[in-house]
Amino acid sequence: MADRVYTVQEIQDRLAIADLYDRQLAAAEAFDFAMYDTTFSADAAIDLRDFGQPVRRYAEYRAWLAELQSMMPKAQRISGGLRLVLAGEGATTRVPVVCFVFFDTGQGPQLTRTGLFYNDTLARTPDGWRIVERYEELSWQA
Repeated sequence: MADRVYTVQEIQDRLAIADLYDRQLAAAEAFDFAMYDTTFSADAAIDLRDFGQPVRRYAEYRAWLAELQSMMPKAQRISGGLRLVLAGEGATTRVPVVCFVFFDTGQGPQLTRTGLFYNDTLARTPDGWRIVERYEELSWQA
């Protein structure tokens, strides 16, 4: 079978979406909410039910993260291969992520390790590609 030939637009979209995930992971680790705003649409739905949290719209999700900031002094997220399907002005992705997070709730720091998948729906907007729906699928915890 011959290798797939990509159009220039597909190459640009794939690079822009890879950059979107680089920004999103960096924003999460740094609690950089201005950068976070460049990754989700204002009305994005984020489904964290696998983690005991409700589905939230982006503004609620952002506020919830801000509340967690003092309890999460250090974090690192490592992502794997971006599984991406482009469909015109939209796309779907599945991104494997391993999270290492130090939580400190006042009783000393504790390291959590979690494997999950970001299952996202993306849309091309006037400001670039944005996540419009996310389901964080829990794979494992240690």
